[in-house]
Amino acid sequence: MNPEAPSLKAIILRHKAASAAAFTIVIVLIGVMAAAALPNAKGGALSDSSTCSAWSSATRAQQSAYAHLYVTEHGSHVSGALTPASVESATDSACSHAAYLGEADDVSIVAALNRAF
Repeated sequence: MNPEAPSLKAIILRHKAASAAAFTIVIVLIGVMAAAALPNAKGGALSDSSTCSAWSSATRAQQSAYAHLYVTEHGSHVSGALTPASVESATDSACSHAAYLGEADDVSIVAALNRAF
């Protein structure tokens, strides 16, 4: 290192306003990135009226909870799926098909499972 080169401390002390502004910008950017990385605050449960878009953006835990609820409320799926895992798989497939057709925002999970789109 060159002993004549100014240190970071010296630069910060010499340019206090610019250093404070740069520090503030860095803190704001870190806050924005952290807020974007955190899961959605509402994190509500899925329901029969939830869309396929909501299904695809839900966490695995939310999807699993809905699959258990579906089995409890609706019994077997029209294609014979009796387990929550098979309901999840059928919903993934049906909602993928709805997304392929460009209807994921409009089709409910139950409509997708019944291929009513």
